[in-house]
Amino acid sequence: MTTLGHVLRLQIGEALPFAREQTSAINKSSVDCATVTTDGLVGDEQADPFFHGGPLQAVHQMPLQVYTLIRQAFPDVVVYEGGLGENLIVSDMAEPGVCIGDIYRIGTVHLQVTRPRRPCWKIDAQLNQRGVAKFLQDNGCVGWYYRVLQPGDLRVGDPCELLERPHDFATLARLWQIYNDKGFRDPEEIGRWLAIEALERSFKVKLAERVSHA
Repeated sequence: MTTLGHVLRLQIGEALPFAREQTSAINKSSVDCATVTTDGLVGDEQADPFFHGGPLQAVHQMPLQVYTLIRQAFPDVVVYEGGLGENLIVSDMAEPGVCIGDIYRIGTVHLQVTRPRRPCWKIDAQLNQRGVAKFLQDNGCVGWYYRVLQPGDLRVGDPCELLERPHDFATLARLWQIYNDKGFRDPEEIGRWLAIEALERSFKVKLAERVSHA
């Protein structure tokens, strides 16, 4: 069992009026501890359950380095840790070192990685700066979602321990690379991704289309 880092931030938020006459729960409040069910952190809401929430998108994590990247690329933007709608920040975790299917234990909660987050216009609206979402997409610093295998409690400072890594080839960085490369059609590698039970369906559909149209 390997400890990858420790919880730096936990967040929950309500769905509130946001921009473009839509609601969002991107503005979240920091908490010291949280109870987690298969639906996510108790008290956390999702305004758009198609893109956020549900069993395969119950908990959202961002890498801490995303904030350094934004500050370097957009020095006039005011951005603070936790400002991108995530539930969780853990030290020393980022897309190149996280795999689809990974199972982690934080506190008494067991979480399994299911998919990357797709940055959307709400990030630009949140920061009042066009181009941030595309910048994060281009740099593959997008965060990821978990499903909850074992509900429980977690708190700031808890270690994040890797319990299982069934697919060590399946890093989030590699998935993001091939997913966004519309010319990538290697049937052997795509077949390996399609065989991962934990990978969320929309990613499988897009990759399967590449093979069927090859």
